Order: sequence, then structure tokens, then C-alpha cells
Amino acid sequence: MEGNNETEGDSGSVTSEPGPEDMTTSSPCPSDGQDSIEELGVNCQSPVMENKCKESTSNGVEEQSQPLPCQLCEEDPTRIAVKTCTVCTVRYCEQCLALTHPPRPPFSEHKLINPRTSFKKTVMCPDHPTKPVEMYCVQDQTPVCLLCEKVGRHKQHNMAALEEVFSQRRAELQAGVDRLGAWLTHGEEKVRRLQEKQENVKNSAAELKSMIEKECDDLVDRISRRSTEMDRQLTVVSSSDTANLARLIRDVQDNTPKAHASLIKAEDLLNETDHANFLQSSASVMAEIQRMVPIFGMNVENVACSIDKLTVDFSQQKQVVETMNIHKKYVPAVFPSPHAFPGAMSPYVQHAPLGTPSFPVVHGPPFHAFPTSTPGFTAVPAAHCPCPPQGTLKTRQPASQGQVSSYAPGGYLPPVPVATYPPRVGVPPSVQHPPAQPTILHDLCSTSMEGVYISWQTVSNADEYEVRYTVGGPQVVAVVHSCSFTARYLNPATKYRFEIRARNVAGSSLPSVTYLVTDGRGFKFRFDPKTAGRFLTFSGQNTRVAVTDREERPGGSPARFTDGNTVFGDKDVTSGQHYWEVSGAGSHYAVGVAYASMPRDRDIRDTTKSWAFVQHEKTQTFHHNETTISRHEVDAVPSRIGVLLDYDAGQICVYNADRGTTICTHKTAFTDPVYPAFSLWQGSLQLYTGVEKQQAIAQHALREEPLTAAILASVPSQERKQMLGERIFPIVELSHPKLAGKITGMLLEIDNAELLHLLDSRESLKAKVTEAVAVLGAHEKHVREQSGDAGK
Repeated sequence: MEGNNETEGDSGSVTSEPGPEDMTTSSPCPSDGQDSIEELGVNCQSPVMENKCKESTSNGVEEQSQPLPCQLCEEDPTRIAVKTCTVCTVRYCEQCLALTHPPRPPFSEHKLINPRTSFKKTVMCPDHPTKPVEMYCVQDQTPVCLLCEKVGRHKQHNMAALEEVFSQRRAELQAGVDRLGAWLTHGEEKVRRLQEKQENVKNSAAELKSMIEKECDDLVDRISRRSTEMDRQLTVVSSSDTANLARLIRDVQDNTPKAHASLIKAEDLLNETDHANFLQSSASVMAEIQRMVPIFGMNVENVACSIDKLTVDFSQQKQVVETMNIHKKYVPAVFPSPHAFPGAMSPYVQHAPLGTPSFPVVHGPPFHAFPTSTPGFTAVPAAHCPCPPQGTLKTRQPASQGQVSSYAPGGYLPPVPVATYPPRVGVPPSVQHPPAQPTILHDLCSTSMEGVYISWQTVSNADEYEVRYTVGGPQVVAVVHSCSFTARYLNPATKYRFEIRARNVAGSSLPSVTYLVTDGRGFKFRFDPKTAGRFLTFSGQNTRVAVTDREERPGGSPARFTDGNTVFGDKDVTSGQHYWEVSGAGSHYAVGVAYASMPRDRDIRDTTKSWAFVQHEKTQTFHHNETTISRHEVDAVPSRIGVLLDYDAGQICVYNADRGTTICTHKTAFTDPVYPAFSLWQGSLQLYTGVEKQQAIAQHALREEPLTAAILASVPSQERKQMLGERIFPIVELSHPKLAGKITGMLLEIDNAELLHLLDSRESLKAKVTEAVAVLGAHEKHVREQSGDAGK
């Protein structure tokens, strides 16, 4: 059993701390084979080692002089213990040890040491398993035994006392525990608040869903009531028409026997040969026949029915319904700033442009509470400003104080004098007056085929913005809190009028007005060489055509023009609006549309199946079926000509694409698909297709609503002349481009009602323009005469 005393534990294992006699007894070193500290020449020169050696020696003598009793004996007196088992942690006498630890596994593997009064577990040195750790290696950051300072891999390393490292590491761990505890508490609070928000979101979603269902049910009820009312009106009209038709039918049926009788009398009278009898009876028979004429001689096609004048068109209402959406909740703000000051405080923080008069401007980090020493302010908890860092903060306190303290990097600025106001207590001066008129940022506005994006500058004291525009008939009103708005579900190639007003609790500003035109549907095509005449040559992937002196291609194809100067586009049009442009400065050409069945031996000016605009030097003409429909002389030849085809409306509109003005418009009715058609006699033509933003349409929308007194009355009085001028100027510019501005200004002096009449009657407008030209000519003549008299 004594051999168990020499059993070594595993490296770095936690075992019972050996007794003092074990520490002083020589034992083999597992690292280098040395026998003892004395043989290695350790003379306790290290202070730490010297103290440890002294402590171990003194304790060993003290414990050896006091025999310890066996903890298992039941005899009285108890026998003296000879060994302590480090596994069982019990002291045994020789008899009890023999009984409890026979010489066979697993008991033979238990480690026995000299008897001890206490049995404290300790960490053994990883390099010397029989030695407890008593120092701390600073370089390797690990506990070691006294022997490691002289032997092994920790030799000559810096050592520290375990107590010092223990205190430092324990303080660090305690700080980490405190931080983690605080984080956990904060995290639990966050989770609680997030759970509350989550529950609020669910409740809000349920409430909004209920509101949506309620509002939609209300709409359905309203639609149902309107449907019932329209059914009633339809029933009334149908009953009235049915009654009228029944009356007419009865009249015919009731007078049919009389008509037969009159017919028989008339036939008998025709057989009468006696002149006297015939003349005596003919008057009465003719009277009977005349009475039947209104009844039997009526034209059924001319019988008017009220129901024929009725129709059903809910397209505008459908567009309004399609724009229905949920919106952000608007809560009028007492303070325009997001800073949460108590309602009773008159000092406030607001955002404003840099350098606003009478306010100190401070650039800096998040805004904090005013110090309690600042006059006129009460300390409030520090709050982080949610505004962007580049924002400008301005602070102001009550008018009675006349001073301001502002936070800036490094501290608070000293109070500075400011201009005082006599406002309502607690309300900023900016909300005592309506906001200024917004400025529309035209460079940032954009359009698409079915939408418009409009942007404007921020108005400092505005709480919200109102946007008004018209979709078809009804006017759409939207309220937004940002400085931009997107209108959707609009018609392509249509001009829209937008009004933007800034609003706050004091009222609304004057409207800012702009006109924007949605893009047209881009129509992309190229010249079709298969149809081209023999004197035309193509380049630029068939987007450019030029006249050549030699024949480029022989005839033979049924689609090819034997007229050597005509070509079609490679795509046809069967519906909708389509726009394209050509440029051919210095060329003699025609551009238009034609049916595929157009004769191939003639150009597009001379058939019943083609329509052509011709540009020749400064003369512009429009042709159809060998007839010149219109003719214009211009001062300057446009570099680009635009063609807008509305197949459904049967309309061809030709534009001066340089100026965006209308040259001519022709109405017809298309019965077959049409192709873009071109005839070129001199020079070349460049084709531009897929154009979606037509400046011509921007100036003169093809389907622009006629300007009526109701539309004019719906705009502010100061804008009515401007609206009238926008309609009159393009018309005047067609005939008098150089004098258009002066003539329009003269016409705008006329009363608005008469101007509306002039727009409806182009002949009257033309007469007024001629009169204005005469007045201008007389004035110029008078000026010249006065200049001549002054020269004499």
C-alpha cells in the first residue's frame, strides 16, 4: 500500500493539495529527470520562491508534530491515521486502509499521501504534475510551480504572484459580468418594448383592415345605390320611349282601315270619266289622303328615342378607384421640429435655411438639453436629434428674454441678443402665418408614359403640401408631407395641369402651377428596302435614305414601287397614337401615311390611298388624291418635321419639331392598316422613331380639351390670361411667327369671354389677328414718319 504514495497524476489534473512533507520530500522530475530542488541548485534566491520555501518548511514541522486520528475507526480511542486517500478524501489507519484499499484495481490506482487536517483541491503544474501551481508566468499567461522558474519552458520568464493576478483578473471578470448584466437588463427592456410595438402593429393592422373593409363596404353600398338610381332613370326613359313608340304604332294600326277605304275611293275616282263628278269628289278624296300622309309617310329613322342618347362610361371613376390606397396618417404639429420639448415651454428648436435673419445658426452634433443656468430655459433630458448631420439647428427662447443659448461642439455658446416677436406663447412665429408659395423644381420633374414625377423646394413653415391635378373629368387632390409627388394611371401623350400648395395650421399658400405632358407610345420602325423605288439607297441600318443617279435595284417585286422615289416603313399601324420625325434640310421630300394597296406607279401625293406632307424649300403643302389641301410659306425651313398619327381618331398632325408648333392637321377615317410612307426627290432623309417625349405634343396636345368658361373660372384670376395666352400664341405663330408675341399681347387686352369665343371660331380669331397686324403696321408707319420729320 505504501507504493501508492509514489503514483503520479495526469499533467494539469486537479488533485488534492499535497501535504507539506510531500513538498519537501525528494521526488523525480518528469521534465528533465532531476531528483530534487537541492540537486538542481535552487537556493531560493527568488523572493517568491524563498517565501514559499519558508512557509512550506514551517507548516511541515507543525503538521508532523500533531498525529491525526483515523476518520473510519469506530473504536475508542480512535487509532492514529497513517495515510490520506486523495480520491476518497478520507484519513485511514493501517487496519482501515487494508480493508478499504485492497491491492487491486481500481483501489490500487488511488493516490495516498501523508495524513492532513484539511483536504483542499488545487491545480497542479502542467509541466510538473506532482507540484502545485504557486506563481503566474506573465509571458505565457498561465499558472506554474516554483520549479518552472528554473526548469523547462518557463525558465527565466517574468513571474507574478497568484494573488496579484487573481485580483486583477477577478476585477476584470466582475466588470464584464456587470456589463453583461446591464446589457441583459437593457435587452430585456428592448424585447419588451419591441413586443409592445409588435402587438401595436398587429392591432393597427387589424384596425386598418377593419377600416378598409368598412370603407370598401361603404363604397359598395354607394355604388349599389347609384346602380339602383341609374336603373330607375333607365326605366323611366325606357318606359317613355316605349309609350311613344306604342302610340305611333297604334296610330298606324288605327288608321290602316281608313287608309284602305281612302285608297278604294281614290281608285274608284280614278276610273270616273265624267269630269264634273271627278272634280266634285276629288277635293274630299285628296283631303283624306293628305290626312294619312303624316301617319304613313313618317321616316322611322327620324323617330327620336331618348335612350339612344344615353351611354355608360365609368372609365374616369375606375381610374379614381385604382388610385385608392392607404396613406400616412397626418397629425398637425404644434412645433415643426421633431424635438420633444414639453408643451408648456415657449423655447423651441426648428430647422431652417442657413443665415435666416434674427436667429443664431449653429452647425454641430446632436442637440442636447440646455443647462439649468441658461436664463429662460428649464433642463430637460438629453435627446438625440434625428435630423441629418448636415442640418442646421436654430434655437430661440421667449420674446421677453431676448437672448438665446445654443449648443455647439465643445460646449454651449454664450447668450446672444435676438430679435423679439409678440407671438402666441409656446407657438413659433413660423406657424402664425400661411406658408410661402412653393417653387417647382422643373429640372427634377420627369414623365413616363402613364405617370408624372414632380418636385418642389421645401417651404420652411409648411406642415404639408396639397397637390391637385385632373384625370379625365374629376380632379384628384392628394396631401403629402414630402417635397415630391408621383401621379400614376395617366393617359399617354396627354397634357396635365398640376397645382401645388403649401399648408400649415394658419392656412394655405397661393398655388404654384406647372404643365407636364406624359410620354407617347414609342413607335419604332425603319425604311423597308423591299418596297423602295430604284433610285433610292439606304444606310444607317435602314434609318437613312438618299437619292442616287443610278438604279440601285431592278423592279419585279409586287411590293416595290415602280415610281423610283417612294418607300414605305417596315411596320403598319392599326390603332393608337404614334409619332416619328424626319430631318432633311435642303431636301425635297414628302412624308405621310398610305394603305398597303396604294398604286406602286405613283408617289404618295397623288392617290386616294395616301396622305402626304411635302417640304420644298420654304413651301409646305399637304396633299391627298392629287389635291393640295393646305399651303404655307415659311421664313425658315425646319430641320425636323414630326408626324403624329392618331389612327382611332383618323387624324394626321404635322409638327415643326424645332419649335414644337403645329404646321397642319388633317382629319379622315382609316379603313385599313396604314404604313409610314415617304417620297424623296432630292437630298436625303434621316428617320427618328421610338420618340416618347414629343415637344410638339408638349406645346399642342393632340386631344387637348377645349378651353371653356368653367375651366377658366377654376383657376386663380391672375392665371387666366396666362392660360388664354398659351392657347392663342401657337395659333398666331403659324401665320406671323415674328409678331406672335406682340399680337398675342394685344389680343389678351380683350375680355376673357370674347377670347373664348375667338378660340372656338378660328375665322373670328383670324380677323382679329389681321386687325392687330394692321394696327402694328400703322404704328410702325407713324413712327417712321415721326422719325423722318425729326430728321428734317
